[in-house]
Amino acid sequence: MSDSPDLHDDAPARRTLFLAAWLLMLVPFVQAASQIWPLQLGNIQWRFGAANALSSVLLLPFLGLSLLLVLARSLERQGLARLVGSLAALFCLGILGSVVLFVLDAQELKSIVSSQMAGQFTMTTARVALVSVLFVFGFLLLAVFGFAWLGHQRKDAARKTRRAETEGPESDSPLIVGR
Repeated sequence: MSDSPDLHDDAPARRTLFLAAWLLMLVPFVQAASQIWPLQLGNIQWRFGAANALSSVLLLPFLGLSLLLVLARSLERQGLARLVGSLAALFCLGILGSVVLFVLDAQELKSIVSSQMAGQFTMTTARVALVSVLFVFGFLLLAVFGFAWLGHQRKDAARKTRRAETEGPESDSPLIVGR
């Protein structure tokens, strides 16, 4: 017998874990939005700062989606796994697009930055680019795991069906009948 709780039978634990996962995904973006509000999409310095602020909150949404994927797998909910895969793919595409824009903005800002701030500018640019690229791969893996698990579940179901057809109903019986 396993010591881990069965989430199928524990509705309060399921609700708590779902709430925690969604809070992990949403609260960091609310905090980042409070730092970058009001939107100034035409201002290159604002875009650079916004990319810096948003890249620093990616860990918690990643953990929230990971928790949702673990819940989907433990509860065998394919719809939730698809949702996690889709959200992770959207995160991946969004981050990838923002990295491209960030690098272009950084190249343009480089000529404006004073010589005393050049070192800090370079470090910030490298950190944001590196963190963003790492999270592109992380969210890509979550997307793959969310959708690949579905194929794995289908193969397991088909394998169990074939085994039941070939072995018959007696093979599941705990009784051992001798000759």
